[in-house]
Amino acid sequence: MSSSKQPTIFVTHGAGPCWFVDGKDFPSFADIDKNSAGAKWFRQLPHQLGQNEQNKPKAILLISAHWETSNVVNISAQSQHTDLYYDYGGFPKETYEIKFQPKGDLQLAQQVLDLLKQSGINATLNSKRNFDHGVFIPLKLMYPNADIPVVSMSILDNYSPEQHVAIGKAISPLREQGILIIGSGSITHGRASRTQSHEFVDAITNTLQTLLPNEREQAVINWTKLPYARENHGHEDHLIPLHVIVGAAGQDKCERLNQHLSKTLAAYKFS
Repeated sequence: MSSSKQPTIFVTHGAGPCWFVDGKDFPSFADIDKNSAGAKWFRQLPHQLGQNEQNKPKAILLISAHWETSNVVNISAQSQHTDLYYDYGGFPKETYEIKFQPKGDLQLAQQVLDLLKQSGINATLNSKRNFDHGVFIPLKLMYPNADIPVVSMSILDNYSPEQHVAIGKAISPLREQGILIIGSGSITHGRASRTQSHEFVDAITNTLQTLLPNEREQAVINWTKLPYARENHGHEDHLIPLHVIVGAAGQDKCERLNQHLSKTLAAYKFS
């Protein structure tokens, strides 16, 4: 297993367990169901990232929009994950029977804790929290064999852009150790019209891809200045994992990973 430097990525994880639903039974999810282009894209993403049996991440650290804590960043600390937190409602019965049981990584969890504390960020280990759908939905698509250890991490409910960029900077050294850092949220998550959503995504994509790293960081911190920012994120829980990823990206260049999909499913890689 390679421990070469890993990219860091942000993914739009979709609506609840949509990628595991049959659109024939759930017509409102016809375009984002288990047979959709989005689901197929997630399944091939490890290949797109250049991973194979010989060259895959040593472990995954995932920052989920669906785990919010106050003042103190929480880091999952279970050696083996057996139960999931099905934090969605009104979906077909089988979506509450999804299984995803990777090992945890207590050594990595401790290392994340140490890195955050060294940067003056309050953090704690949490041995009770099970993986929410921001974790298990994208990872089950990407790694159905659950053969890579996974640690998840909360966002802070103050949604401070500066603080979350700082969190990303603190954990960035893990990438050199073969750890894949994933931010799981959504590039749009509000009541914007299609036109407003596309304009916002175009602006953020342009920001991520064309600005120098320091300018990129400042523009993401000042994200509310982007067109239709609040229409797309009235409540920015789903955008904040991107701030962590931009912090973890350092000087790396950005590329959009899924140009062929709807802009509202945008995902990005920094490498």
